[in-house]
Amino acid sequence: MTVQSTAAARVGARADADSPAVRREPALADLAARLRASRPVDAPDPLFRETLRARLVQGTPAFRYAPLDTPIGRLWIAYQGNLLRQISLDGEDDLLAAVRARAGEVPLPTPAPPRRIAAGIRAAIAGRRYPGPLDLSPLTAFQRQVLEAARRIPRGEVRSYAWVAREIGRPRAVRAVGTALARNPLPVVIPCHRVIHASGDLGAYSGGGPDAKARLLAHEGVDLAELRRLAREGIRFRGSRTTRIFCLPTCYSRRWARAEHTVYFHSAAEARAAGFRPCKLCRPAGEDDHDRQS
Repeated sequence: MTVQSTAAARVGARADADSPAVRREPALADLAARLRASRPVDAPDPLFRETLRARLVQGTPAFRYAPLDTPIGRLWIAYQGNLLRQISLDGEDDLLAAVRARAGEVPLPTPAPPRRIAAGIRAAIAGRRYPGPLDLSPLTAFQRQVLEAARRIPRGEVRSYAWVAREIGRPRAVRAVGTALARNPLPVVIPCHRVIHASGDLGAYSGGGPDAKARLLAHEGVDLAELRRLAREGIRFRGSRTTRIFCLPTCYSRRWARAEHTVYFHSAAEARAAGFRPCKLCRPAGEDDHDRQS
């Protein structure tokens, strides 16, 4: 074997060992390291690549997709073992196109997803946190921060894009937050539909457009007409005369608020001037965030 072919074989071995599939599986990474260490110094181990490929084929679950009927309609789910990789509310073709664009792969069709994944998605729709692993590997650290902030928004409530930007410590990155949410590969499980414009407009939605976003919010009990009315009147917060606390309009605390004790504010500064303090549940925007929200 020539020096050139020996070097090429070593490069190929390192490429296999550093592949995304190996990095996702600690056992495979350990196998790759041991095989590479056992290679002779002056010549590549001819079994290295063959053994590693065989282990990958046998040890990595197949990439599959399936439909799932839920209370909000039929979803299309792409998964690999217990790893949830992609969700679409907009049909089979949309799911496959998204998977190809994101991962460059074509999953295999199957009649139904695993019970654990199906149960987790239905639990997420009901307002609980999805318990299984999620594939966010292609996303940047910023995008992951944005999606994690969206996961903390309770069912039946909405927040603005500026609220999310402030939550992750990047208050000026409102536009980038919108872009990250629009690229969410796992709508419903990561509830980006709960982030809307401060104007009351819904904005883009990765799960299937504004109509799908409105359907999800209505299913959760959000009064979109009321939100739009408040936005038209320039109202951003509501407060309780009994607790002297001001909140975002959809905050969970509204369940205990009585109409005769409710007061509305156009800004956080106005609320504070009236002697109200911000809610610790919904964490309404700071004094100067009113003008920046979108």
